[in-house]
Amino acid sequence: MHVRSSVLPSSLSWKRLLPSWPLILGLFAFAKAIATPALLNDPDTYLHIAAGHWILVHLALPFADSFSHSMPGAPWVPHEWLAETILAAGFNLGGWGAVELLTAACFAISIGIFTRLLLQRFDPLPALVVSITTTWLLLPHLLARPHVLALPLMVFWCGILIESRDTERGPPLWVVPVMTLWANLHGGFMFGLAFAAFLGGEAVLLPAAGRTRAAEARRWAGFIALSMLAALATPNGFAGLLQPFRLISMPTLPAAISEWRSASFEDFPAIEAWLLGTLFLEFAYGFRLPLTRLLLALGIFHLALQHVRHADLLALVVPLAVAAPLGAQIRDRLRAMPTSNLSRHIERLAEPAALPAIAMALALMVALGALIVARPIDRSGDLATPSAALTAARSLGASGPVFNTHRYGGYLIFEGMPVLIDGRLEMYGDAFLARYLQASGGDETALSEMLDQYHIGWTILLPHDGAVAVLDRLLGWRRAYADAQAVVHVRTGPPHR
Repeated sequence: MHVRSSVLPSSLSWKRLLPSWPLILGLFAFAKAIATPALLNDPDTYLHIAAGHWILVHLALPFADSFSHSMPGAPWVPHEWLAETILAAGFNLGGWGAVELLTAACFAISIGIFTRLLLQRFDPLPALVVSITTTWLLLPHLLARPHVLALPLMVFWCGILIESRDTERGPPLWVVPVMTLWANLHGGFMFGLAFAAFLGGEAVLLPAAGRTRAAEARRWAGFIALSMLAALATPNGFAGLLQPFRLISMPTLPAAISEWRSASFEDFPAIEAWLLGTLFLEFAYGFRLPLTRLLLALGIFHLALQHVRHADLLALVVPLAVAAPLGAQIRDRLRAMPTSNLSRHIERLAEPAALPAIAMALALMVALGALIVARPIDRSGDLATPSAALTAARSLGASGPVFNTHRYGGYLIFEGMPVLIDGRLEMYGDAFLARYLQASGGDETALSEMLDQYHIGWTILLPHDGAVAVLDRLLGWRRAYADAQAVVHVRTGPPHR
């Protein structure tokens, strides 16, 4: 009896240190994000930090533009103000290392929540396969931007609503405040509202046992109404609700922003893997989905193929939406096969981790984070930072308003320079964007008109922009500097009248 009592506490203590799969995959996602060299390569990261810095300094929101010389005082809806404030505060505290840390931590939390939700419906092995594949698909979209800070909220919101629908319970009212936080972080909250409406429609079409369609309609309509009110609880009010629609209604947008273009299998091979994997499961094993979930999956597949930015929805929402019906079918196939020691070990880590294991994982993340924040990060020369070109322009005495490529608008704003255009394309409007693209693309008439209208004194453009060749031969302009990132021209004569 004495021997048994001495062994049992030791065994239990070791089990309390065992991590769970959500912890393991969260740490894996964190490490993978930190090791991603392109994490800071989005040009709008500079813009978001500059906007957040303005908010922190003025303790107000910039509802009128103060960053451009082409639209001074124009109405601006800072719909990502909370994320921008967080990014700016992180940058002020720990520089670019802190921005990387914030991004990686939100990514890790998203994958951890996602894995835990999957384990409620999938057996551990298929849940791990899906989670790892999801991480792979998300990596090309992993950038220090507001959408990553909102990613945990999207996973949590969609996962909780799917669970309530799959268990035929009503949507929980306690999740409504998540919508308010989401709406203040990123415009993707509109998908959350649309997703709730879809599940509400499914509940009316296929009511829970013992409930009528009218009862389901009342239950979900009330939840959706409360969620919409929660989404309006932002400093922007109705303008914030309409902002995503203003953006997607711009026909010129795909020509300017790569994330609004159709997905390329060459650039994003994970989307191809998802598509082929789905077809393989269907034809090889004959898995079936309810019609409503099939339509949802196909709709999100269409969005991801139409616009690269929607790959996040494909990676995170579709697996959660099909987990209940597909998980049961996969479970039946797997349990017909003999078990192994490996499968038993995998199942052992599917249970939620004890507090000591969670504390160890957090301590490891904090230690890694401290190393990240402490290391110096030199951004000169990366894809979003034409520092050498700007330094040269300043040393050459370049003065007056600038004609800039929109990719460098955020960096110039970060450096305190009013710009012609930047990533806030919905503020500039489709007509201005179309005119700018025509001018920067090399249309001499459009370029000359913009140079004169905005009294441009110098330009900073990408080397492959069509306007570079035009400026090389345009009377009154001189190429002053060029490198692999940017070309600078300065005006040598007065504007045409």
